[in-house]
Amino acid sequence: MCRTGGFGLGFCLEWVWGGVGRSIRSVNTLYGDPMKHRFLAAAAVVLALSSAAALRAEDTTPLKLIGSTPLPEVTGGDFDHFAADLRGNRLFVVSEDYASIEVFDLRTGKHLKSVRGVVKSPRKIAYLDDKDQLLVNDADDASCKFLDAKDLHVIERVPLEAGVDAGVYDAKARIFYVGNGGRATHQPYSYISKINVDTHEVVGRIRVEATTLKTLVLDAEAQKIYVTMRDKNQVGVIDLRTDTVAVTWSNPELHIDSAMAYDAAQHRLFLGDRKPGKLVVLNTENDSVVATLPIGETSDDMVYDAGHHRIYISSDDGVDVIGQDSADQYHLLQHVDTMGGKTSEYVPSRKRLFVVHTKGERAAEAGLQIFAVR
Repeated sequence: MCRTGGFGLGFCLEWVWGGVGRSIRSVNTLYGDPMKHRFLAAAAVVLALSSAAALRAEDTTPLKLIGSTPLPEVTGGDFDHFAADLRGNRLFVVSEDYASIEVFDLRTGKHLKSVRGVVKSPRKIAYLDDKDQLLVNDADDASCKFLDAKDLHVIERVPLEAGVDAGVYDAKARIFYVGNGGRATHQPYSYISKINVDTHEVVGRIRVEATTLKTLVLDAEAQKIYVTMRDKNQVGVIDLRTDTVAVTWSNPELHIDSAMAYDAAQHRLFLGDRKPGKLVVLNTENDSVVATLPIGETSDDMVYDAGHHRIYISSDDGVDVIGQDSADQYHLLQHVDTMGGKTSEYVPSRKRLFVVHTKGERAAEAGLQIFAVR
């Protein structure tokens, strides 16, 4: 029996055709041409079935690496977040320590340019499609910067409290929510500041009783934001109608959480524990933990793929693809090596997952990996 594991489809087809050739020579010798033609027809059927089976065997994994782009100039330090420009076919990612914004072709993954120094310590970014602008949180000077996405020059700087990090954009309300304050200001609380993207002004802020806010996830329809309060091992639920923390969830399963995603249809919140790596699934209707699953250490990005009922989680150990069997049942579908890359972006309309890794112990140079999502 031909097995594709370790050899590939080409080896299998060569093996099948070799056997067919040997059999044809034997049949021709014993029975002559008429039998040879019948045997050829039968062999063609067998080959077609074998080829289809081999293709199916090779085509079962959700992610397939289809390309990579080296970034030899980026000499170290973590990457933080991506943003995609679908109409302009651009992909942006920021490097914290290298203090750069890297720009790629969204279709091909080709590196287009690197801009350094405009933002000294970039964190969360968001792209404004209607304005062709990039919003970048800068931890260096405690601000959110509005950049022209064409050449990445600064249009406006909006000052905030120190400790600028997490963020999420509400396109309907036209508000960019930014976490700041807390530990960096030596206060036991933080703020989620509301920046109007049209006026470039802070129009309000929400106090959160925690010093480290790592990820914000928006439920626009329910007018809520979920926030990981990492120093408390808690999740806060922000009511955007009152701009207050409506409830705070605690559970022994929550531990040093950062990455987070949300399934709005089934009211399931996904969180990535660090050390040990673990996926925690919360029912947001009653704040109960309905499932846990081991994942890679130090998860940093997570996205829920509603079309395929999957969760893509990137960590120091690679990308874990988790299958959602039901609202409360999950299993590991695939694990892929990303050379230490834990920053990722899924673009559903292009069926692509992008993962960027830095230069370090697991990679001789920084680079971008492009995966086809199947």
